[in-house]
Amino acid sequence: MPGQSPPLVVHIDAKESSLELERKALAGIDCEIVSVAASSEGEIIEAVKDATVILNDHSPVTQATIDQLTNCKLIIRYGHGYDTVDVDACTEAGIIVTNIAGSTSEEVSNHALSLLMASARELKRLDLATTSGRWAEVYSRSILNRIYGETVGIVGFGWIGRAMARKCNALGMKVLINDPYVGEHLATEYGVEFVSKNELLERSDYVTLHIPHLDGTHHFIDADALDRMKTSAYLINTARGPVVDEIALVTAVQSEQIAGAGIDVYEEEPLSPDNPILKMENVICTPHVAGSSELGWETIRRRAGEEAARVLRGERPTVVVNPEVLGRI
Repeated sequence: MPGQSPPLVVHIDAKESSLELERKALAGIDCEIVSVAASSEGEIIEAVKDATVILNDHSPVTQATIDQLTNCKLIIRYGHGYDTVDVDACTEAGIIVTNIAGSTSEEVSNHALSLLMASARELKRLDLATTSGRWAEVYSRSILNRIYGETVGIVGFGWIGRAMARKCNALGMKVLINDPYVGEHLATEYGVEFVSKNELLERSDYVTLHIPHLDGTHHFIDADALDRMKTSAYLINTARGPVVDEIALVTAVQSEQIAGAGIDVYEEEPLSPDNPILKMENVICTPHVAGSSELGWETIRRRAGEEAARVLRGERPTVVVNPEVLGRI
């Protein structure tokens, strides 16, 4: 219609972005593309209230924000997890939610494997001991895990879990899988064994988590789960912080109920410097960077632009997190 404004594509994050790759993917489509630095809920609402497409890095998109949207068709979550978006509210409002699934599977699985190997070889303890002059003391008692022939339990067998299984198989590890939503016909293809949650916890030398944070996975690893693990086992979490009961984890490590942990995500982020999880030699901590790489980030941005372009052309996005919304639009 004459005088009608073109669709508005808004990127929200703590800082503005040039959106070079997104603009390239949207080339040829009549739309306005802007990036807005927004940190509070009020700033986010002001930035996106007229948007047709929202490109969301890490900002929370709440019920209150969604209630103020007047023209939104699509919210794109940069990356795999989408727990920062109120998906139910989007569905109710007729808004499609998509994520960039699989874009950093190699990075996250590499990071999880790095934490596993560093835990097995006790690299944090050995580094601290060596750099503080305790060479002889540590050298004499450092009988470390071999990894080859040991058992890894992978919780969640999506993109990242499968990449992790492939890499652990290459290291000669026995791979157990727990995922009630994936068919066991994949066991032969990936050289893995599907087991129950309890069996995985009881048999694994390493338990690595690759599941989203949902109502059903909140504190998936709790005190009872930790109690089922071997006293020689390590917990690896590169998924989402709240899938682990952090207080129970600290207690389990302090009481030598498990051998240690490698953690990239936390119940509260950024992590408080007073958090006791930072004080233990047998817990390796990294600051939610498992998915980080230059190539991975470029892939996310390009694919986000492509998904926005599809919807603005009247097409369906490649991935729909809330497929039930399709019957409402």
